[in-house]
Amino acid sequence: MQISFAKKEREVIAKLGELSRKTVEATSTLRSFFDCYFKNECDQKQNFFKDIKRIEHEADEIRRGIISDIYKGLFLPDMREVIHSLTEGIDKIVNKCESVSKIVDYQHPNVPEHLKEKIIGQLDCAVSAAQAFVTAVEKLFDNIDEVQHYVIEVERFEHNEDVIEEEVLRDIFSLQITLAEKMQLKELVINVGDIVDRTEDASDILEVLLLKLAY
Repeated sequence: MQISFAKKEREVIAKLGELSRKTVEATSTLRSFFDCYFKNECDQKQNFFKDIKRIEHEADEIRRGIISDIYKGLFLPDMREVIHSLTEGIDKIVNKCESVSKIVDYQHPNVPEHLKEKIIGQLDCAVSAAQAFVTAVEKLFDNIDEVQHYVIEVERFEHNEDVIEEEVLRDIFSLQITLAEKMQLKELVINVGDIVDRTEDASDILEVLLLKLAY
């Protein structure tokens, strides 16, 4: 089922899709950043770091544009508030990607070899969750009947990440390293996991919007 919108509303919907795609761009770039960091010979780390900052800035600009537009009388008032919340939720995903990149760039944590693959696994879940979320946003205004499938996909990837995160945290506290080093690694792993948590939070808001459109 496809829902009709006024021209100006369709323009906002297009911006919302553009904003949601920044989550895939940010998570994918962050994964490349980590992959580079874990390979000592990689010289592209700073380029990836700058790319993440650029993506975050671009997402902020899109978010501000959407919020400015919707309060010019577009959409029904209750939908307007949910769209506002959704844009903020999407922005938080990209912001978290930037904050995780800063942890690595500023602190240079020493990650044991056997944990690197697991952290990359966390990031793979983040990318996959973002991809499912973007599809859900696009389907919301294109084929509303298919949205729930992709919302469930986001939840599945969030669960998969939780399993990896718990395993990594257990591994960290079994290592023969200082408590300070354990806490540093714990902070990194939890913050990586927060990316997927925020994607699920945004997906929950999307479900509210789905209900308002469907009924």
